[in-house]
Amino acid sequence: MQSSLKQDGQVPDSLKVVFLGDSITENGTYITMMQDYLTRQMPHKRVELMNHGLSSETVSGLSEPDHPFPRPCVLNRVRQALEQSKPDWVVACYGMNDGIYYPFSNERFDAYKQGMLKLIETIGSYGAKVIVMTPPPFDSRSISSDKLLPDGKENYSYMEPYQDYTSVLRQYGTWIKAELVGAVDQVVDVYAPLSAFIAERRNQQPDFVYGDGIHPDGEGHGVMAKTLLEELFDCSFEDRPTNEYERDRA
Repeated sequence: MQSSLKQDGQVPDSLKVVFLGDSITENGTYITMMQDYLTRQMPHKRVELMNHGLSSETVSGLSEPDHPFPRPCVLNRVRQALEQSKPDWVVACYGMNDGIYYPFSNERFDAYKQGMLKLIETIGSYGAKVIVMTPPPFDSRSISSDKLLPDGKENYSYMEPYQDYTSVLRQYGTWIKAELVGAVDQVVDVYAPLSAFIAERRNQQPDFVYGDGIHPDGEGHGVMAKTLLEELFDCSFEDRPTNEYERDRA
């Protein structure tokens, strides 16, 4: 289904795209960057990007014991969101909260997979095209070491996460890339370009801090925007300064 997003390889003249996700999406910086670019570069197209992200949200329905309130689950609101927005495309990015900041477990992984499949089914039943993003990375080096916990602890949370939590997100992303290509209209890997960005910046500046380790900074949002524009709209940035789309709009 990877080739079915565009009509004859072209972006439709009128297009409504809804973004579902957690606080990274709710922040909206990468979506604003995308909208700015599309408005400038495709003024003859009516492309509307709608942010329906919700802080703390999961697709698995899981929540860590130490979270101040039960995490919301997108499955409880997605039908209403689709009915209100009537999108042509839906972009979903979940995973950061779904491992609830614990070491990997098959039980939590199964809850994530089942939730993603249910979300995809629900979006598809409304006739919208489905785009799934991998979870972004977790950067432990941007978090105070006294907040990070090793394997074997009883409880973890976003305030005291598992020190190698990015390995959990990587496994979730590997499943998306292995199992959902062909089952959805597009899979977009943001884990790899963000990880490469972090590594490059840290090579230049060893004490580089990537947001708060969970939420990308402005440059990280720029990487997400650039990746999505390239993957979904065939935009090319070879001749453009990278910082034009990596500025902080928060």
